Amino acid sequence: MYSGNGAVAAHPHKGLDMKSLHPLLLLASTALASGGALADDKSACSWPLNMPATSLLLAGEVHGTSEAPALIGDLACARAKSGNAVTVALEVPIEEQARLDHFLTSEGTDADQAALLNSRFWTRQPQDGRSSTAMLKLLHRLRTLRAEGARISVLAVDDGMAGSRDAGMAMRIRAAHSKDTTVIALLGNVHASREKGRRGAPDYEPAGYLLSDRNPHSVYLRGPAGTAWVCVPECGVTSIPNNRFVGDKKGYMQANGIMPGYDGLYGASITTASLPAVN
Repeated sequence: MYSGNGAVAAHPHKGLDMKSLHPLLLLASTALASGGALADDKSACSWPLNMPATSLLLAGEVHGTSEAPALIGDLACARAKSGNAVTVALEVPIEEQARLDHFLTSEGTDADQAALLNSRFWTRQPQDGRSSTAMLKLLHRLRTLRAEGARISVLAVDDGMAGSRDAGMAMRIRAAHSKDTTVIALLGNVHASREKGRRGAPDYEPAGYLLSDRNPHSVYLRGPAGTAWVCVPECGVTSIPNNRFVGDKKGYMQANGIMPGYDGLYGASITTASLPAVN
């Protein structure tokens, strides 16, 4: 079973042996050696069929997959193509803001990438899925879109304050959201929920709940059985089961009350782990 913030509450499947990951980690490092290679990924983008074109979208993920950050890149691209100013809000420490701003306006060179990754967030041990290869690739894609003329910015929203993280996230997202700016926030799926309370904590107020006055559209992101880089408590590639709410359905669908706290569900075609960008 999985807790709402993307952490695993119990081991439904045994994670992959960490020794077997070493070649994969080396491969990921090689693939990321050149920022330019990532910046060349300019796939066509479109807003998902039937998903409301809201100005405030909260996407709730299981941290550590390749698919969730890739979807956020598509969403930001599609909204920017429509002429909207777009802010992508990420559940990363607010201390990263200056590095994010610099990277987004840089040429995306190896040196620019090295400057971005030279922080505790990207190099801490152990690492969760928020500092993954997929997240770095998302930043490269947003940088490229901006260089092509898109009005895109990135906002770090996590102040790390125990007991008030959600309040801080909601405050920063609210400040960025306006009639002229679309905000697309990628958060752990506990934080993106619009419903008060969670298992064992009936008074818990997620960021999505605290943003109710802005009428956000919350979308639960999951896909078929696969893998994710999660901490259980050791961090590594772990098998995750098929999601009973999404199943094998692909693309966007209305939640229709089957997933409390969410307006919609989005099913990816596959679910694959994304390893840390720095190892």
